[in-house]
Amino acid sequence: MAGSEELKMYVRRSSGLVKEISAWDALIYNVLIMAPTAVYVYGVWALGIFPGVHLPTTVFLAMAISIVIGLYYAYMSIIMPRTGGDYIWVSRLIHPSIGFAINFFLFITLLSVAGSYVPWFTQYALSPLFEAYGMSDAVAWVNDPWNMFLIAAIFYVLIALLMSRGVKVTKYAFWAFFLVICAGVIAYAFAFYTMSPSTFQSSIASAYNFDPNEIVSKAIANGMPETFVLAATFSGVMFTILNFLGFNNSVYLAGEIKEVRKSQLIAIIGAILVFGLITYIIYDATYTGMGSKFIASLAYLLVNSPENYPLGEALPFFHMLARNAVSPTVFTVIVCGFAAMTLSAILVYIFTTVRLLFAWSFDRIVPQFLSKVDSRYGTPYTALITVTVVAIIAQYLWLFTPLLNYFVFVVLGWGIMTFVASLAGIVLPYRRKELLELAPAIVRRKFAGVPVLVILAMLSAILSIWLAWVGTEPAVSGLTPDAVIFLIGIYLVGIIIYLISSLYHKIKGIPLELAFKEFPPA
Repeated sequence: MAGSEELKMYVRRSSGLVKEISAWDALIYNVLIMAPTAVYVYGVWALGIFPGVHLPTTVFLAMAISIVIGLYYAYMSIIMPRTGGDYIWVSRLIHPSIGFAINFFLFITLLSVAGSYVPWFTQYALSPLFEAYGMSDAVAWVNDPWNMFLIAAIFYVLIALLMSRGVKVTKYAFWAFFLVICAGVIAYAFAFYTMSPSTFQSSIASAYNFDPNEIVSKAIANGMPETFVLAATFSGVMFTILNFLGFNNSVYLAGEIKEVRKSQLIAIIGAILVFGLITYIIYDATYTGMGSKFIASLAYLLVNSPENYPLGEALPFFHMLARNAVSPTVFTVIVCGFAAMTLSAILVYIFTTVRLLFAWSFDRIVPQFLSKVDSRYGTPYTALITVTVVAIIAQYLWLFTPLLNYFVFVVLGWGIMTFVASLAGIVLPYRRKELLELAPAIVRRKFAGVPVLVILAMLSAILSIWLAWVGTEPAVSGLTPDAVIFLIGIYLVGIIIYLISSLYHKIKGIPLELAFKEFPPA
């Protein structure tokens, strides 16, 4: 195919995106995608669903898994540094319909899960904060579903306005949110590292009128293990991994990252280490200040013996329990850190999905106008407007229909996506050998005659299969057929969209498949 014909397959000669993101900006972006302090919630569910799990140990297991997969993703992004990430790799190395399908799954999942963070913001941040200050009317207002929807719609519009000013402005918001989150984590860690379990347990027992020792006894009598269980820890790691998901998402921004071939390793591995440290500190401080057996008993009774659960309607999420044991000022800082996590997660989810939609448009799978870029700020503004509208619709579905509850198997879906992306790395040295030969030395290295890239890809594929299996354990929710069909259906819809687009362009005399024989302009 001649050079001029190649260029015609793409919307224009360059992406139009501006390289404004440094390695450290990308690192913070990855950390925010992972939603630090969500462990305040996930830790409770892990303790309740997998009795005997040792939460701090799950952090090291999750880090090890994430580092292997993260190294693979970093290597692939170094070889093919384009906005769209694994969509670019899979569509060029396996098949464009498969590449689009896995990226479409991520797009739908991010916008749908973003809808869950508004209820988290109102119910797990604003509500306990307002309750602490005696603002009962405000509590009722923020818990009304229509008011949640209003808050969400306003926030989505504000995000769009912020992002319309370009990456340079948006990344300052990343850092601001991260600093607030850190302040909350520091306040939480200091409070519970300097508190004895007896002090905490006495404070919460007096607030809810129960005997802490009796709670532990009831939990054990109802089947809770008295010691940590290794098997439960290996199963309970699912919730920690669920929180780690997103550690590699900077690959989707590759076209906007400065010195991307150096930056991706820093961004991905650095994010895993930073997030792992935050998560470990939260879990360890919780065990230290609340008492590991006591907090495990509360979670166990909540899930397995609700008639013996002592807190009534109150949930035992770590940051919410802090209200009974710390000063109002410290509690406010802790809750603000949690609130910043929920809002920043929505921000980075929107930021990511805009880039995915842009990459599809650049390849003509979706209408070309969705890849238009503002000449002043380098913002893909048509994609931004479209994503904002879709996000608001998804928020409505989350609040007023049961449809998005089918995302219970998100870890299974992520495992499938990662497995397919790993296959691209396995076949790369054989299908596009020249790409590996032109890559930096660190990526070309071999071990026992086998490219390190292939070894990482194989390990990533194996781990993704294991993660998919863990995400379907009956202990979590059972293999609900409707939910599995829904998840698979997202992939199938992606394939159908590609096939329709391919047929449309073939009728127009533009073979869409030709675009996937080359890489889009940077």
